[in-house]
Amino acid sequence: MEKDVVPLEWARILLGPYPPLFYAEIAVRILMLLALLLLVVHILGKRGQQNLSPMQQLLMVALGSAAGDVMLYPELSIGYAALVLVGVTLLTIGIEKSASHSRKLRDYLESRPCVLVQDGEIDVATMKRERTTRRELYAILRQNGARALSQVELAILEVTGDITVVLNDSKPEKRDLIDYLKAGNTGHAPAVPPAAPS
Repeated sequence: MEKDVVPLEWARILLGPYPPLFYAEIAVRILMLLALLLLVVHILGKRGQQNLSPMQQLLMVALGSAAGDVMLYPELSIGYAALVLVGVTLLTIGIEKSASHSRKLRDYLESRPCVLVQDGEIDVATMKRERTTRRELYAILRQNGARALSQVELAILEVTGDITVVLNDSKPEKRDLIDYLKAGNTGHAPAVPPAAPS
């Protein structure tokens, strides 16, 4: 049976239960794991350095967990980390290559782009399904230069999580995405503009 933990034992809290030389081992582990992570980045290629796909986001979580644990726990070897890091990376690349040949698998892994607004009309059902609020949508529309919903030809929720906005050339009769904010300072306007009629 392991020794009972002594509460408020400051040497253990601040320095840990292992001999001081273990700090040097942690430094060596960090350098070795950094080299392994650089290898993983090289395997992923340039595409992995931009917006991450959902599979690559899962990969990053797995890599972070594997690397962090091996850096700190002496009972875990660098070999274990190497197997996890390289194995999970190769598995992810294999799944992504398979998905590029199978639309069903690709749609399952990455979903598909969704139209949130078309010709000034908000698709409320899609907004609910994608857990996007009107406030978030209106903020993105304003950031892309829209002053009214009637200006929005398309607002598309991409697989990366970004929202692409396509505006038409019409000059809006009202500026519902902006005016409610100005009036809101006086306390006479709703928190968000009303939805466009269906």
